[in-house]
Amino acid sequence: MVRIYFDKQIFSHLFKQEKAQYVKLLNQIRKQKASLFCYSHAHLLDLKNDKTNIKYSELEFMDSIVNDNYLSYHAIEKKTSCYLARPLEAFADVEKETDDIDFSSIFDFDTSDLNPEDQEKFENAKNLLTETKLDFNFPEMENLDSSITDPLKNFLPFGKEPMSIMQWSEHFMGMLKNMQEDKTVYKGLRNVTDKHINNGKFTIDYDEIDFNEDLKDSHLQKTFIEYVNSNLNPNGDKEISKYDFFTNAYFTLDLLGISKEPSKSVRFNNMLNDGIHSYYGAYCDCVVSDDNGFLKKTRALYKLLGINTKVIHADDFIQSFDFIVEKEEKDLDSFSELLVNDLENGLIVDSYKSIDINRETNTIKPAHNYLGFFNRIDNIVEEGKSYLYFYRKTNNYSNFTFLREYELVVNNAVKIFGADNHFKEKFEWEKEKDLIQSDKWYGRKWEFETFTLKIETNKGSGKLSILISMK
Repeated sequence: MVRIYFDKQIFSHLFKQEKAQYVKLLNQIRKQKASLFCYSHAHLLDLKNDKTNIKYSELEFMDSIVNDNYLSYHAIEKKTSCYLARPLEAFADVEKETDDIDFSSIFDFDTSDLNPEDQEKFENAKNLLTETKLDFNFPEMENLDSSITDPLKNFLPFGKEPMSIMQWSEHFMGMLKNMQEDKTVYKGLRNVTDKHINNGKFTIDYDEIDFNEDLKDSHLQKTFIEYVNSNLNPNGDKEISKYDFFTNAYFTLDLLGISKEPSKSVRFNNMLNDGIHSYYGAYCDCVVSDDNGFLKKTRALYKLLGINTKVIHADDFIQSFDFIVEKEEKDLDSFSELLVNDLENGLIVDSYKSIDINRETNTIKPAHNYLGFFNRIDNIVEEGKSYLYFYRKTNNYSNFTFLREYELVVNNAVKIFGADNHFKEKFEWEKEKDLIQSDKWYGRKWEFETFTLKIETNKGSGKLSILISMK
């Protein structure tokens, strides 16, 4: 079972069905039942920019592929999770959101019900934001060449009096809006930073990502990672979320000219959304796109950050689709044969003995994913008895299991082994998803001649697992 993440453009190609290879791919997707296709908040942001009603048809179409496998970042909890939400349902909330803030009326509300202490806090906060003046006029800029100052005038308030924090916030929001609506604004900023910091010296070579350390030799005097961290946390006094770091790192690759988009095509808003897509892709097994700029930046950041998610061009994905989603076990005999082969010839990636009890464990990386999901086997011998513990290990951002993955694993097992000892067959969605969420799920159990096999949520790790007890 593979978690697959398409960027917005791939869904558009599948929706339009204008190219033969995407007609073929859609047919393949419809037929297979072994993989999980995900979508994210980034897809909804892309569609929000569409001013036509076609987006609603695209959302309905996307639903037919991704079901309710939704990835989203919670800004308050600073946590990314999987949610059970269909595209149209999730989009309804995103569509209502607005970036417009009326700063002039932000403090216009009745405070008469507040106690004296809270009223004092409110007034202090109001005075801090409206009375405290910040002078970022940069008078020394007047001595610089116009090729630098002209683009920066879209960002820095040259010739203006010191502004309050509230006025600066309003100025900043206006600056973002300018970059979103006028692509020449962002291009101008990028040209200045590229020319005067990088000037084509530090670029991405996927096999040699030297730009990280090499940036120490530029005007920045910092590695790429240090530079991104310092922008987000200049005082070093707060925790930076993976989301904030990654999306800023993606944007910075373009801004500094390390991996920049062609000037004709670059748009600030698209750049931000591409970075968000790249971030959510790190929670999946493979990311698919036909945008070479996106693929290049995503591969570079994944390698730099140790994210073992495959980044695949759409053409390569289409050609290798059957291989990527293939499930090898057809029946109990083939399952047993594959397992025996892995126990005898599988790659042992770890081996250790327990200090407290008489237990020895060898961790095997099998040749394929069992039931399309499990990619590690702990071969355990304890007090003369043998156990096999199957689990999934990922070297990316994901630390959770989609509920739909429980469903797929159980249904794959039932196809191979039949009904379990309690005559339970395919996953009963409405009933069993609630049991999993309340930690009361029993799973499935089969008794065979030489072993007992149980699919369950492991009590120690809290993860979906298989436990085989040898007789």
